[in-house]
Amino acid sequence: MSKSESRAINTLSGIKSKLKHITEDQNTARNAKIENCIGSVKVPVGIAGPLTVKGSDGTNGVYHAPLATCEATLVASCSRGCKLFESSGGVQFKILRDNMTRAPVFWFSSPQEAANFYDLVPSLLCQFQEIAHSTSKYARLVRIEPQIIGSTVHVLFEYYCGNAAGQNMVTFATQAVCDRFAKSDTALGIKLKNITVEGMRVSEKALSWGNILHSRGVAVTAWGTVTPHACQRILGSSTWDVYETLRNCKEAAIRNGQLGFSANQANIVAAMFVACGQDAASVSESSWSHLTAEFDRETEELLLSTYLPSLPVGTVGGGSVLDTQREALAILGCTGEGSKVRLAGLIASFALALDVSTAGAISNNTFAASHHKFGRSTSPIPPKL
Repeated sequence: MSKSESRAINTLSGIKSKLKHITEDQNTARNAKIENCIGSVKVPVGIAGPLTVKGSDGTNGVYHAPLATCEATLVASCSRGCKLFESSGGVQFKILRDNMTRAPVFWFSSPQEAANFYDLVPSLLCQFQEIAHSTSKYARLVRIEPQIIGSTVHVLFEYYCGNAAGQNMVTFATQAVCDRFAKSDTALGIKLKNITVEGMRVSEKALSWGNILHSRGVAVTAWGTVTPHACQRILGSSTWDVYETLRNCKEAAIRNGQLGFSANQANIVAAMFVACGQDAASVSESSWSHLTAEFDRETEELLLSTYLPSLPVGTVGGGSVLDTQREALAILGCTGEGSKVRLAGLIASFALALDVSTAGAISNNTFAASHHKFGRSTSPIPPKL
């Protein structure tokens, strides 16, 4: 192959000329707001459920979850967990917080100058709110909180963003605040050297204790009770065996230095994020969870609860505007007012269902067998549930 032929193949048009499947969906390519878009890739979508869910936001009904995944047994296992909770009264969730953050950096020449600005920050809230609110009908600056790092002050801006995840929304609003403040007499008086819109204090797309403790996105807890009869009939294990399995796994996770604990919840977070047009890179911070198992020795019922502190989800904007993702959100009933927090609650609820099913499979040694049955290339096509 000549150099000219090699260059031609490596141009955008040359790459597209060699493709068949990626380029076939041009409608998605036209609607996508990405650079050098040549088409789209497809991920299989399975339906898990049904699951009865009640939420603090008014959610009350029977739901199915669209799971975009290539992992065999995932949909079946989640559906089995749903069946278990259905037989035991369903799942409930409560929304604990809903915010999005950005943390601009204010640069000074000395720690003393930074300390002076630190004292000033609380008095700037109203001024910053006026500027931030002028950039969006939905972004509302709720709180600002400074932290000194050397000769800089990292100020946490906490926003409420309606049904949007708000990661871009808060960036635009915060940038406007920074630009206006940099030109103010106050900035000149405090000898401000520079402002940058972010200094990674919010740990966007990265796991951090700060976001576990204070949230970045929607914080939600979900819980459900498993009866001994349903557990034995559906999982083939006793509630005590499932409890002991989870207790033992948590001990090993602690020994390994694991942050948080769950059996398998990241799979649901990732699968529902992709299906519903969420930022897939945010799975790194969103999948941290804390599963808690409580066994009642009198009734032999097993109470399972999970806490997910940082789900930066949205039902407007971003990938949620694509046709297939809109359909996935509609399956969940996550359209219209208040749908963002419902999406977060349903993610937590279906994650809990997958966890109990996974724990059951481990407790009775069927975990490997199920993956062997459906996960190998020679396996038959899994049956419809």
